[in-house]
Amino acid sequence: MLSAGYQKGTMTVMTGCESLPVVVVGDGGHASVVISSLNRLGVEILGATGEGKNKKEKILDVPIIGNDDEITKWSPEEIRLVNGIGMTAPGFSQRHACAERLRVLGFRFLAVVDPTAVISPDVTISEGVQVMAGAVIQPGVYIGQDAIVNTGARIDHDCLIGDGCHICPGATLAGSITVGEQSVVGAGATIIPNVRISERSLVRAGSLMS
Repeated sequence: MLSAGYQKGTMTVMTGCESLPVVVVGDGGHASVVISSLNRLGVEILGATGEGKNKKEKILDVPIIGNDDEITKWSPEEIRLVNGIGMTAPGFSQRHACAERLRVLGFRFLAVVDPTAVISPDVTISEGVQVMAGAVIQPGVYIGQDAIVNTGARIDHDCLIGDGCHICPGATLAGSITVGEQSVVGAGATIIPNVRISERSLVRAGSLMS
């Protein structure tokens, strides 16, 4: 049964309850992760797009339908998009460029919240955000547009995650941390309370930042 969506700050995040089917942009590793979450949510997936590097015809159970030009066969009113392009380095990446280009054409990106994630009711989740399996997000957190909170990441109270950030698998953010836009917090990194991270910064995997 599909969830009914839930209130996040000033907006409602749709986590599988939107009636529109989706197309996943990308056909690599991150795309497979978001497809797994979409499958758990019961979302209808029409296909995934790619650049031809994936020689398979499917990614998991989803057909690869061609490059991003295939998306324009639908109107923005007919589908929602899910960004399956990963982000391994800080700054303006292919992930951000693709989202920007498709928004100019009028398309919107679904916020994906895996049903295994634990999220406080007053967290704000913006358009295109992805919260993957096992993540924990505590009260007062704001997550900006297109940010990724990846598998098993933990974000404690009153943190601000800027647009286009990637909180990598297993990272831990203590309370009242600000992460500037398009930054990457590496896998397994730990950040102590009240730290401010500049825009387009990298916190290295496994590091302790104080």
